[in-house]
This record gives sequence, structure tokens and C-alpha cells, in this order.
Amino acid sequence: MSTKMSRKRKLIAAGALVTAVVVAAGCMYACAPKANPGLPKITVESPESVPEADSFGIITAESWKDIYPNQYNSYLQNVKNVPYDYEAETAKAPDMTTIGLDLLNGDFSASKEKVSYLDTNPEILTMGKGYGYAKYYTEPGGHNYSLYTVEHNGRISEKTKMSCYACKTPQYYMDEAKYGEAQYQRPFSEGDYTENISCANCHVNDNPTQLNVLRPDWVRAMGSDSSKVPMQSQVCGQCHCDYSMSPVNGEPTSPYSGGVDSMMPDKALAWYDANNYADWTYESTGAKMISVRHAEFEFIYAGEGSHMAQLGYTCADCHMGTAVDSNGNAYSNHTLTNPTQNETLIKENCSTCHKDIKAEVAAWQADIDGRTTVLGKRCEQFVKNFENAINANSITDDQKAKLQTLQRSSAYYWNLAAAENSEGAHNPSLYNLCLDKGNQLLDEADGILGVSSKA
Repeated sequence: MSTKMSRKRKLIAAGALVTAVVVAAGCMYACAPKANPGLPKITVESPESVPEADSFGIITAESWKDIYPNQYNSYLQNVKNVPYDYEAETAKAPDMTTIGLDLLNGDFSASKEKVSYLDTNPEILTMGKGYGYAKYYTEPGGHNYSLYTVEHNGRISEKTKMSCYACKTPQYYMDEAKYGEAQYQRPFSEGDYTENISCANCHVNDNPTQLNVLRPDWVRAMGSDSSKVPMQSQVCGQCHCDYSMSPVNGEPTSPYSGGVDSMMPDKALAWYDANNYADWTYESTGAKMISVRHAEFEFIYAGEGSHMAQLGYTCADCHMGTAVDSNGNAYSNHTLTNPTQNETLIKENCSTCHKDIKAEVAAWQADIDGRTTVLGKRCEQFVKNFENAINANSITDDQKAKLQTLQRSSAYYWNLAAAENSEGAHNPSLYNLCLDKGNQLLDEADGILGVSSKA
């Protein structure tokens, strides 16, 4: 039950590392031009020579540092988003070079253990009971620590499969090509990966000037819309999306039949239902539950798309942006940032239409974040009411079956909103649609039980 509900505003990385190459947005998401008159144009040349690949066949980020120094050095800045207490961890293992601790002489004094959402939002303990997110769920660190975070997330056990490495390292996909479907069921403990999320996750391995979707299932999910949505967003979306593990072979699979129209919440849930997906069975009620992941791409591009998508802005435009080095060369800044902290972006883009975009975003988030928490607590109370009815033997078998469906569905809409990392900023309308739908389903459930789930 992947949720993101901390009250603490954090650095939001809506996409993985993407290139400086500008790819034209299709007419579907470019109904108006982007306003960026003050930003210089980025041009990047293909490499004259290609560095040697590692043992997996991946050209690592460090191998490109002399050819693309601006991109590499800005990528290193992400190590400041440390997923743990820096001083304590390095004291235990001072040679932890594989996760980038020695790559940047920065000030890590502010780093501390990340916020646990199980403390800030204890409803997760009920909503995710029987699944991993009720055991351990903390605020994430930067992409440069992706291997550390997946290997130390408190949910790993002897049953964990290799598919949990998908999106955590480009090296995983080289093994997927080698082992085929068997890769998804290999034991997690067999993973010997060393490269965190880096260039090859989003770029053509031997030519970083070109973008490339690495995750095979995302190609299927995009379908024919792959020609209409900018690649700067597709490469982010391949990991910043919802997915669940296939009941057939364990592959991380997104609930879409192909294209952005199928990514609307009701259609995605219908896909999960039609294909018999269930991440776990809620023991006390028998409901077949879905754990919803971080659907950033869907909140921006599903259906008609968000306002920003319609204007032609990509994930990279807002979360990376353009930087200029000391020689006046423009490049794509690979330090992932919260757009409201990018003063250049606000001045040259947002402020052409918005008087105070920071205040607008803060207002959206305060309203939606609060409503999401209220819905989560209502879902929690419904589960308790449902359990009481089962224990009292006060409902029929048909009513129980209906309530199981309502538990699955209401939790899906709550979880979809709670897990999306912008807390409403990406698409307030779609957030409110999810919250309204979740409440409607709980109204129906309350009517069956004869008791309210509202506080």
C-alpha cells in the first residue's frame, strides 16, 4: 500500500534523470506554447567515443563525467537528499562508495533519519495490514541512493523477488534480457547490482543525447500514445507510475490497456479487476487488496491531461530545468528539484500566467492533503466497522462480498491520491475526483452496515 502522506513538504522528483535534448510534444499535449523567452536553448552533441560498459553492459554515470561534465556534476548534487542519518551511517561503514557518499564534498549536517509515515499517518497500519507498507514506510531519499533504499527498506524478506529491483538500477534490465520472465521470480538476494538510478535508466546506453524507455511494460502501457507524449515525460513515467506484480509471472505491470485514456482511475481499477490482480488478501475481511504506487505520470497525462501537460510542459521542464555554466553553455540540470524552489523557472515561465504560483500550490496542497488524510481515516474506520459486523454475524454472505469489493475500491481511490507525490499540485481536479469517488463508495458501504465511517 504505497502511500505518501507526510505533512512535511519534501523535494519532489517527478521523473528520473532525463536528457537535455528537446523533443517536440505532440499535438495532444501542446495546445499552447510554453512561455520561456528568457531561457537559452540547449544543444548537446553525440559522443565522439563511447566509454567502456560495466560487466552488465551498462555505461555508468561516472563513465560519462568527462564527456558531459555539467550533467554529471549536477547529477551528483542529488546525493544531498540522503535517506538516512549521514554521520551515523558513514561511521558504521566509512567505505560506502557504491552509493555515492564520497562523491561530493557537501554539507550533510542537516541529514537525519527520514520521516516514518507510519508515525505521521497511523491509518496506514490498518489500511495496509498484512502487507509490507504497514511494516516499514519512510520518506524516500534521492535517486543516487536507490539501491541502498530498496535493500534497507525494512520490507525485504527471504520471499522477496528480484522484480523489486526494477526501476532501481539500469543493470536490472540487462539481467531481464538475459533471464527473460525468470528474472521476475529470481530471489532478491541474488541481486549484485552496483549502479543506482543513472543515465541508462532514461537515455540510450551508448548515446545520452537520445532518450529511451527502458521498462518493457511501459511501452505496452503507452501504446500508440507514445508518439503523442513527450519522451522527457515518458522516461520519468516508466517508473513514476502505478503498477502491481503480475499474478502470472511476477512482472511489474501497469494497469493499462494502452494509452493515456486507459490511465484514468476508474479504467485502471477495472483493468485490475478484469485481470484478477490482488497484492494481498485482507485477513479479517477477505477483501482482495491492491497496493497503489506513485502515479505521478497518470496524474499529469491521464485522459485529457493536466493543465501543465496541455500547455506542453514536461516533467523535465519543471523538475530539472535549464542551467548555464561559467562559459555560458546551457545544459539540462540533472539536480531534481521542487519547481516552487526554482526561481528562474517561476520568473521566466510560471509568472507569465500566475501572480503567485507558490501560494497557489500551497493552497492546493493544504486542501487536498487534508482531504486525503480524512478519507484515509474514514477508510480505516470502515474496515473496523466491517470487522465488527463479521464478528457479530450481522451481514449476509452477499453483503459481505459486496463490502469486500467496496473495501478494495475505496482503498484504491484513497491510495491513488495518497501515493502521488505532489500532494495535489500536479492535477487538483483529478485528486478531487479520486477523493470524491472514495467517499461515495464508503457512503454505499455505510448504508449496508448501518453505521457511519465518518469521524
